[in-house]
Amino acid sequence: MFSKIVLYLIFFLLNNFCFSNNNEPIEITADKMEWNKTKNIAIAIGNAKAVQGNIIITANKIIANLINKKIADEIASLNAEGNVKFIGKNEIAKGNKAFYDLNKDIIILTGEVSLKKQNNIMIGEKLVIDFNTGVSKLEGQSERNKVKMRYNATPKEN
Repeated sequence: MFSKIVLYLIFFLLNNFCFSNNNEPIEITADKMEWNKTKNIAIAIGNAKAVQGNIIITANKIIANLINKKIADEIASLNAEGNVKFIGKNEIAKGNKAFYDLNKDIIILTGEVSLKKQNNIMIGEKLVIDFNTGVSKLEGQSERNKVKMRYNATPKEN
């Protein structure tokens, strides 16, 4: 019975993470920006922040990988490095690195990942969020470093 409750809580926490905003524009800000036309990248350095609708990614550095379109360049993916924070609908995930594939609508956070929703927290090494399916997966690094979850029950009123 307890394992069913834990599985339900994990599914609830991860399945309701957030919804994609793939059609909305992306705004990137930072202390400094660099463009490398030969590599088709734009680099936001220092207090970097990328916002797309209700999705926010902050990091020490965000690299936007561009693809050439007929009208203008388009961002295909984002790589975030250092103190990465991903904010979605009522949730916050943190890690060392993140990769957001805008075409596949998937984000992957790695390195000391924590996922917090309300007062509940999950810790692991790799978090994959698929906005198309609504399924998210948190993995541990090894047998010794498994995924951990702390569920804080809401106090009942008398």
